[in-house]
Amino acid sequence: MALADPVTRSIAHVDDDTQFDRPYHVFLWNDPVTPMQVVVLVLKRIFGYHVRKATELMLVAHRKGKVVVWTGARDPAVRYSIQLGTAGLQSTVGRDA
Repeated sequence: MALADPVTRSIAHVDDDTQFDRPYHVFLWNDPVTPMQVVVLVLKRIFGYHVRKATELMLVAHRKGKVVVWTGARDPAVRYSIQLGTAGLQSTVGRDA
C-alpha cells in the first residue's frame, strides 16, 4: 500500500480550508404583507443602517425577491437571521456557490 504524497496531501488540505474563508450572507426575502416602512425600521434597528441604506435594501428585496443585507462570519449571520425572523421578516443564511 503506497502512502499519499505529502505535497499532494498538503494541497488537498489547503483546498478544504478555503471553504471556511467564504463569508456567510444574510438574505432578506421579499415580503408582500409587511409594510415597506416597517422593513426599513427593522433593518435600521437590527443592523444600525442609515435610513437611506435600509430603504435601498428594502427596495432591492421588493423588486428582485431577495437581497443580501449582511455578510460575515456564520454565528453573527445566524443571530441576525433569527432577529429578522423575530421581527416578522423572512430571511435565510447562505454562502456563494
